[in-house]
Amino acid sequence: MASVLTGRRRRPQEFTLPSGKKVIATLPEDLEDLRRKYSNHDEMQVEIVVHGSPEHSGYLRETREHHERRRTKLREQHGSAFDEWEDVQNQLNSVNTELERLSTNSAGLNANFNKFGYGAELRTYNNDDDDAEAPASSGASMSDTLSVASSRSGVRLGETTKLFKRPVVKQWFHQGLLWRASEQAEIQAIELFFDLLYVGIIHINGEHMWAEPTALELLRFAITFIMSWKIWTDVTLVLSWFETDDVLTRLELLFEFACLLGFTTNMTYSFYEDEKHNTYMMMVAFYLAARLRAVAHFIATAYLLPMVRGVMICESINVLIPSAIWIASIHVEMPSRLALIWIAISFDMWGQSLIVGLFRYGRANADKTRFGKFLTGFFEFYPAVNIEHRVERTNAFVSLVFGYSVVGVMFQSYGGYTVNAFLGKAVLGLVQAFIFNWIYFDIDGHNIDVHAIRHSVLAASIWGYAHLPFVMGYILASAGLSKLVLTTDTPNTNPEQLSEHYFERAEPEIANGIRFFYCHGLAIALLFMGVISWCHEHRAPATLRWSKTSRLSNRFAVCLVLFFLPMAKNLNSLHLISITLSLTLWVLLIELFGKSCTNDPFIGEKKGCTVRYSCKCTKRELKKVGLEEVPERRSAEVQEFSVKEKTAGIDVQD
Repeated sequence: MASVLTGRRRRPQEFTLPSGKKVIATLPEDLEDLRRKYSNHDEMQVEIVVHGSPEHSGYLRETREHHERRRTKLREQHGSAFDEWEDVQNQLNSVNTELERLSTNSAGLNANFNKFGYGAELRTYNNDDDDAEAPASSGASMSDTLSVASSRSGVRLGETTKLFKRPVVKQWFHQGLLWRASEQAEIQAIELFFDLLYVGIIHINGEHMWAEPTALELLRFAITFIMSWKIWTDVTLVLSWFETDDVLTRLELLFEFACLLGFTTNMTYSFYEDEKHNTYMMMVAFYLAARLRAVAHFIATAYLLPMVRGVMICESINVLIPSAIWIASIHVEMPSRLALIWIAISFDMWGQSLIVGLFRYGRANADKTRFGKFLTGFFEFYPAVNIEHRVERTNAFVSLVFGYSVVGVMFQSYGGYTVNAFLGKAVLGLVQAFIFNWIYFDIDGHNIDVHAIRHSVLAASIWGYAHLPFVMGYILASAGLSKLVLTTDTPNTNPEQLSEHYFERAEPEIANGIRFFYCHGLAIALLFMGVISWCHEHRAPATLRWSKTSRLSNRFAVCLVLFFLPMAKNLNSLHLISITLSLTLWVLLIELFGKSCTNDPFIGEKKGCTVRYSCKCTKRELKKVGLEEVPERRSAEVQEFSVKEKTAGIDVQD
């Protein structure tokens, strides 16, 4: 029977002839090396042949004919018993193949479990047929009620892009289980294109905030950014729930992108006092056009997919109620308009949680109350968010926000060889952005045992909502930082060394609004980064130096210092940036030291955090469990590398 030698750069084929001789088929460049290796094996006959040569094919045919003769002889001897045995063997091979395929699917989820934590309620579907079926209920035909995404392991030779197709649900909850594909979801190119619009939104908001650092401008920024964030979450949710590979769905998304662009062009003067130049009505109109597009999509999906009709109806109502309040706000003057605005924002932001609450109430009280039983049938299938898709989308958006802070500190010098304080402050701002990026991705997002989304509903909700103030706070601080870099209140900051565009932005003193924007923005960002980290369940080895609670307490103490820092009016721009950088660096150092293990050195080969347990027992007890028995050790003969080889095989001897 043929086998494969493992542990080598190339894998020769090995099989045994009927005479007992071993044949090894290899590539021509390894022929001489193998012949030298087996030349002294007198106890075993070995012949080395070139892979694909006439000798190789001849030996294979000889072996096949020999085993066919054996099978014919056995059939003649045992008759129908042999046929029955052969049928059983074929069935076993088929079952083993299916088990191997199932094991492969589980291995695909193992990577997901290692990264985000184990989920006992998680199940996967992998259908090879076109008529993929999910677990149906109440005798309903799934092909008539629910379209599901199927995972095919075979190679697809070609595919036609459909103009329109029935909506396809990627993953869903059903009877307490979460059904999803075993492969990892990836960010689509259309999502990255969508994020480019937010580069403009962040830039426009930042530019206008440092130009007018007032309370009214802060209010405008908060309202407009929350509205744009809601559009982003809507698109992310739909892309996570359904497939979007048909032309009509792409055109729907393009319409939403155009609405977001129109919304962006009307943000700056949306709360302008002069009604002639006020753009609030236009901004709300574009916002509602984007939201109502989602309503049309939900209604169409409810008609085409009856099993998710309950969720789609609730999602439509969740959009229509705040939309009516937004329309009413257009006809109300300031400041009374603000009351309707914040009520509408509350519905927009937390309406989704109400739907999830109804879904969970139905699951928990299906057998207890009539209303719970109704909700169970109403939300029998609930589209689910793909955890890796949501995390990667959020990470991409956070990276975009960090990138804005890097762009904000850039300027252009105006001739000469100038290494001045402008450049020094810009470098300090760059280092600070680098530290924030380090903390968010490599400290808080590393070594997670159970991700917040998989930990609990409460943790998942807090994780999702905490990103909004975190992002807003950091954008606010970045806007202030871009102004601090160009402030000429420190030595070696001659504004004539700046190009004309940046010369006009330079100011001799720091405005109070800039101080508060910068320091309070950093405090809010750092605070909610801690909240996001708290939502996760991180791995905690027994030899960990400091617990996560201790490290987060230090972070919150730094937030308090940053919050009161604007009261120090005597600090110039360089001192202010230096102090905030020192505080963020302190947080990073505490995190790095606290997350380390006492038995893992900072310098040298990394051994990893390990745990050693000790106990007291008698010698008799040790003998009873057999711990004094020394197991027989295996010996290994390691082959030497040849000139062309990068790895060598090993012969393990028992």
